[in-house]
Amino acid sequence: MATDDTLKLNAELALQLAEYWHEIDFNGGADASAYYTPDAEFHGQFASYIGRDKIQQFYDWRRARGARLSVHAFTNFRARFTGEGTAEATNFLFLYARDGERPQPSHEPVTISLATDRFVLEGGLWLCTYRRFEHLFESDVPVTNPNLDEDK
Repeated sequence: MATDDTLKLNAELALQLAEYWHEIDFNGGADASAYYTPDAEFHGQFASYIGRDKIQQFYDWRRARGARLSVHAFTNFRARFTGEGTAEATNFLFLYARDGERPQPSHEPVTISLATDRFVLEGGLWLCTYRRFEHLFESDVPVTNPNLDEDK
């Protein structure tokens, strides 16, 4: 049976995740870095970004490419405490995305992934320290997960 603290944790982190994906889907991730610690890790299927600045660089790169419509929907959210002021959560993330303006033709999700997030409580806010996506299903629509160090 879940305790009141665990129920509160699940509600807080699920709401924060919904706010994060809303930021990504409707603001292109312009303020994505606000959700991460300075040393956060973000592991996509094809590239990883270490540090809040590198994560923000990904979203800045994504916005610079032009219009892209996306919906990040999640289900089966589960969070648990891993220590005092730390937590881990998992969910299934359904990504619908395509380059261009809305509306886009409806299609199967680009990916369905198992997402694993780790959080630390800092100044009353839960910040993400680690995010990893493990694709369970993929469609033929390409994901945007560039290697941001290729030009160096």
